[in-house]
Order: sequence, then structure tokens, then C-alpha cells
Amino acid sequence: MTDIATDCWTCEPLQKYVDLSQSFTDNLGAALESPMLILYASLCGLWVVVTGIKFALKMTGWPEIIKDFVFISITGVLLGGQSTSLISFVYSSAISVMGGSSAAVFSIAGDAGQSTGQSGLVALAANGELAVARVFQAAEAVAKAGALYKPQYYIYAIVLVVPYFLLVVAYSSQVVVAIFRAAMVGVFAPFLFMAFAFGWARGMAMSGAKTLLASVLVLFASTAALALCIYGVNSMVLDPKSLVGDEVAKFVSVANPKFLVILFLGWMGTALMAEGTAIANSIAQTALTNAAAGIMTAGASATAMLAGKKGGSIAAGAGPALSKGFFAGRDAMADPGAAVQGLVDKFKNINKPGGS
Repeated sequence: MTDIATDCWTCEPLQKYVDLSQSFTDNLGAALESPMLILYASLCGLWVVVTGIKFALKMTGWPEIIKDFVFISITGVLLGGQSTSLISFVYSSAISVMGGSSAAVFSIAGDAGQSTGQSGLVALAANGELAVARVFQAAEAVAKAGALYKPQYYIYAIVLVVPYFLLVVAYSSQVVVAIFRAAMVGVFAPFLFMAFAFGWARGMAMSGAKTLLASVLVLFASTAALALCIYGVNSMVLDPKSLVGDEVAKFVSVANPKFLVILFLGWMGTALMAEGTAIANSIAQTALTNAAAGIMTAGASATAMLAGKKGGSIAAGAGPALSKGFFAGRDAMADPGAAVQGLVDKFKNINKPGGS
């Protein structure tokens, strides 16, 4: 049986994605080794020609030539010594920085800071699930109090689960997007290092560094938004085990400020994640968006809605059958003799043509 407080349903897919990304960057580094060195040598030759012409025309001097030569030499050492592992090194370093800085935020969110047995960015997703486990347990307790004559408890449970389900999906999407951004910066790392060697392209290298910084800040802000919501939920002293009997009715009442605050925090978390991206862009002067995370969140929501719609169709189809069985049972209770005789006649004719 699945335990929402201990089982992580996004950890295994995320770990697989991290492993595939690491394998991809390793293979790409090996494949780009020769083309990268050829391109670097070509650019160095072009720099020698252009610098020679500019020096002959008195358009440059020795200080500028020496400065450019120092940058080119540093780049040559990096590309020559770390050519095959440069992409993997940048990717692994970016993942470590993202995971370490964001994980520190969970330490202030109460239960969200406890160990999940995971590491790196996968641990962030596991902590995200663990953080909302208490809300899901409370919703489960509310749903158990529901019955055919008390359907409002099912509605309250759904209302409680939806914002936190979207919050977990949105945060997991941010983690996946962060992994992709780290992989892309790693893929472009050799070209950014080469760009740093030449003055005319040094701005590209600075933009790449800003993009990596913005990616770290976006994940950090998303983690802070989730931790803030969970810190608020934990401050409500929500104990799912106490939601029995009359306590359930008291908890889900619209007059209960604790219930309303929990709902508000759930919806607020998703909104604050989007705001975190804007803040990161403002600080790093980049143009990262939430488009990818939004598409993933919308896809998960659409899948859940489709599953709910199919379940509703099955329930609607079962409704007439249940109604028919109810009225048949009522007639049998009113006239047991006639019901028994009808059942006997049914079995007598069951093998005859047209019998049923």
C-alpha cells in the first residue's frame, strides 16, 4: 500500500532523467572534443591575422595584444586539459550548486527538512512531496468522513488536495527545467570558454554565466515559495490523526480560519513560483520564462482531469444499474413470495431461446 508520507512518486523518474542527462553530457563532450579544438585553432589563426593587420595599421598596441594573448592562453589550457570532461564538469557543478543552495531553504520549513534518502535535485523533489504529505493526509481523513448522505466531505477533500497537488507538480517541473538548463549551459560551455578568449565575443560568455546564475536563483526562489507555504501549514499545527468525528466538520467549515489559510497558502505557492522567476530575471538581467514548467503543470493537470472525467463517466453509467437494483430490492421486500417465484421462473427459462 502506498504511503504518501514516505513514498516518492517523482523520485525514480527524476533520478532516471538526471542519469540520462549526465550520460548525454558525457557522450556529447567526447563527440565535441575534436571539432572544438579545430574551431579554437581556427579562431586563433584568425586572431593572429586580424591582430597583425591592426598592428601594422597602428590600430592596436602591445598592451591590447598581450591582454588578448593571456585570455587565449588560459582558454587553450582549459580546452586542452579538460576537453572531454568540460561539459560534464560544468553540468555536475551546476547541479550541485542548485541542489545545495535550494536544499538549505527546506531546513526552516519544519517537517520538510527531514531526510528523504535522496540527494541532489532529486532530494528537492522528494522534500517537495514530503512537505505536502500532511495536507494530503488531512484531505484523506476528510474524505473518509464522507458518505452517500454526506457528499460535502468529498468536495472539501478535493478542494484541499487540488492546490497542493498543483504545487507539487509545479515545483517538480521547476526541478526538471533546472536540470535541463544546467545541461544546456554545460553543452554550450566549450563555446562560451572560446568566446571568452576573444574580446569581440566575450559578452556571450558573460551572458552564459548570467543565465546559469539566473537558473540557480529561479530554483532557489521556487524552493523558497514552497518552503514558505509549508512553514505556514506547519504553523497551523495541522494534525491529520485528530480529524475524526465532529473534528472533521469543525475543520472543513468555511468559518474556520485555519482551513481557509491552508487553502490560501496552497494557491499562493504556485503564484509565488512564477514571481520568483521574474525576480531572478531582474537580478541577473536575463529572460528566463516559466513556459516549460507551465506546460508540464498544465499537462499533469489535464491528465488528472481526464482521469476524473473517465471515472465520473463510469460512475454515471453505474448509477442506473444501482437504481434498478435498489427498486428491485424494494419490491422483493414488499412481496417476498412473488420475488422468489419470479427468480424460479427465470432459471427455468434461462436455457430456452429468448430466455434470460
